[in-house]
Parts: sequence; structure tokens; C-alpha cells
Amino acid sequence: MRTHLATIYRKLGVSSKLELRDALSPAQLFWARETPAHPEKPSIAVLAFENMSGDPEQEYFSDGISDDIITALSRSPWLFIIARNTTFTYKGSSVDVGRVAEELGVRFVLEGSVRRSGDRVRVTAQLIDGATGGHVWSERYDGQLEDVFDLQDEITRNVVASIQTTVHLSTIQEPVERATRPDLTVWELTMWSWHLLYDFDPKSYAHAKTLLERALALDPKSAEANMILSLINHHIAIMGFVPDVRPAMDAAYALARRAVQLDDRNEYAHWALGISCWGLLKYDESLAALERAVELNPNCSLAHGSLGTLLGIMGRSEEAIENQKIAIRSNPLDPSIFFRFSGLALANYMAGRYPKAIEWAERAIHRMPC
Repeated sequence: MRTHLATIYRKLGVSSKLELRDALSPAQLFWARETPAHPEKPSIAVLAFENMSGDPEQEYFSDGISDDIITALSRSPWLFIIARNTTFTYKGSSVDVGRVAEELGVRFVLEGSVRRSGDRVRVTAQLIDGATGGHVWSERYDGQLEDVFDLQDEITRNVVASIQTTVHLSTIQEPVERATRPDLTVWELTMWSWHLLYDFDPKSYAHAKTLLERALALDPKSAEANMILSLINHHIAIMGFVPDVRPAMDAAYALARRAVQLDDRNEYAHWALGISCWGLLKYDESLAALERAVELNPNCSLAHGSLGTLLGIMGRSEEAIENQKIAIRSNPLDPSIFFRFSGLALANYMAGRYPKAIEWAERAIHRMPC
């Protein structure tokens, strides 16, 4: 043990425990023995947002933003998030993002700042790839402090939705040949299939079905694999990739119901169930499932968007438009955003605003030509 400690001291340039404590951050002390391996899931450390207002009383707002983002991201079954008690140990110090990523064993680091001037507040956030130091995503949000909690919720929703999409598309960009490996885990098979979902291509969907069948053979009780296979079947049906859509619709519904049974707290499973009901005209069940998805995770832009589409079908145009706006604002990088545009076209059509409906329909076609 002493030999091991001496080696650590030598590598870190200190000679005693006291010097080690003074020289290193709490996180460095915790991980001094070895660098943690990256988890299988995309991993993120959210640092405490910096209060740039010069007013110590505004710490509550900057800390609140950070807390809410950590809590919201932690709800995602697709991500590994470092807890607040660890990331806040870096608060108040000038940190090197690459060092933070290495110490905590994460791929991405989110940092940001809050600046207040009178009743206006500006929040900036940036997601950095710890391996390269490159900026993966950044955004700026301006708002009024009339209701600080509403503003905090809006910023959190927008940051979380954008990060989830950005991280997912950034981490699954490997050669197609990798997906043929026989030793892929259930997690890798489902994540690769989720990536293929956004190709909106029949060949990609056929490939995804093969991968998901492998995943379910390994773990029939995987809620994620059942859910994504439901989504694949749903998209095969609604995009007209098969001459007879009913079998795909029935499969999507059955798989989504099973996903919900396996994990009733998974908002994406409820979302998949909600949209799988459309082709079977089960609108009441769809409404209950989509509202449940939003209840479980108010930051789930996909659930908001699909709820908007359903409300449009049901003739509740103003509510439909509001939900679509939330989805678009919170997740502007969503590859499936053309569904949001078509949902707005539908809602405006049902409200009798035909020029507006045509405008949104044209935007949907422009984003996803037939």
C-alpha cells in the first residue's frame, strides 16, 4: 500500500497526504488511484453554471439551472450523468474541461454561465467533447425574470432536449460494418438501431429490425429494444415502406405495450405506445399514453411534438400548436423535425387557417422530400 501511494505521490509531484489534499480538487482526490472507465452509455458531467452577475444573491438562479439540468438529464435511460455532489466540487475554480472529463470518466462536459441585468437574464451553455476539447453544441437564452421558475423550466427544457439529440448523434457515428460484429451488447444493438431510425429509409429500417431481433434474443425483457422495434414498425407503416401497413401497425402497438409493461417509468416507451395507437384509431389510449410521457418527463420534446400531432387530429388546434412550438423550440436539431412541421400544417388546417397550413406543409416537404 505504501509503495502504491508513493507511486501516486511521485506522479502527482507531491510528497505527503497533506500536499496531495492541498494540490488536488476533491474529484481528483477521489479518483487518484485510477481513472474511471467510460460507461457504456454516453456520459455527461454538468458543471455548476457560473454566476456572471456580480451579485452573490443570484447564485440561487445559476445553481438552480444546473440542478434542474442534471435532474432532467438523469431521467433519460440513454445517458450516464455524474451526480451534482461530484460536479459541484469544481465550482468556483478555473477548470480544464479535458481534465474534468478524464477525472470523472465522461465523454462530454456541459458548462455555462448566467448574467443578469435588471429584469433580464442571459444564460449561455456549451457542450464540450472531453476527448477533443471541441465544442459539440452551444446556445444562448435570453428572458425576463418576471417568473424565475417558469424561465428556469423553459431553459432547462431547451438545453436538455438539444443535448439529448446532439449527444446521441455524436456518439453513434461508427462504420456500418461495426453493426455486424457478433459480440455487440444489447445496449449497442439498440443504440445503433435508434440511430438507423433517423435515416427514414427502408433499407436502414430492415437493418434495424435485424439488430433489434438480435437484442431481444439476448434480452427479451429489454424495454428499450421493444420500444425501438415498435418505433421502427410504426415508421415503416406511416412512411409507406410496405404495401400492407396493418401488420406493421399491429406489431408497433404490441411491442410498445410490452415496453410499457417492462418499464412503466420510461417516457419513451409511453411515447412509442402513444404514436402506435394512431394507425389503429385508438385516440383515447394515445392521448393517455402521450400525456403520461410528458408527465414523466416534461423535457421530452418528442412526446410534446407527438401530443401536438394527436391534438391536431382531434381538432384541438390551439393546444396542438402550443405543443409543437415547445417541441421545435426545445429541440431545433431534431432530425425528425419535419413531423413537427407537418403537425403544425395539420393543426392550422383543422383551424381553417389554410395559407398557414400550406406554409408549414411546404416546410415539411422541404425538410423531408418524398
